[in-house]
Amino acid sequence: MNIQITKKAWKKITEIIHKTNNQYGMIFSASSGGCNGFNFELDLLTNPIHQKIKQNKFLTILTNEKSKVYIDPLSEMYLVGTTIDYINEDIKKNIYESKFIYKIDKDLMTSCGCGISFSPKNENIF
Repeated sequence: MNIQITKKAWKKITEIIHKTNNQYGMIFSASSGGCNGFNFELDLLTNPIHQKIKQNKFLTILTNEKSKVYIDPLSEMYLVGTTIDYINEDIKKNIYESKFIYKIDKDLMTSCGCGISFSPKNENIF
């Protein structure tokens, strides 16, 4: 099991990196909080963070032909089984905003209705 990114999400990630002139890529991590224990975080990578994490020889980096997404080493064990996707606004389908969504492996984690907050299942962490 690993972390995956759909074609639609890669397209949006590449667009964001290009429009912001970011030369490092994005970082996918988990932060504490939310209604379920942890929040998914997908942010542009800054130079100081890039310099710090690129020294980790075990760093997981997801790439397509144009972009990179770094997986935060401290968060990776919590994020395994996640698929990053992107949905476009479609009022006819009751989707009122374009956004990244995070699909979870329900054998490894639980998520609340917001789709941003999750909790690993304890038996799968240790």
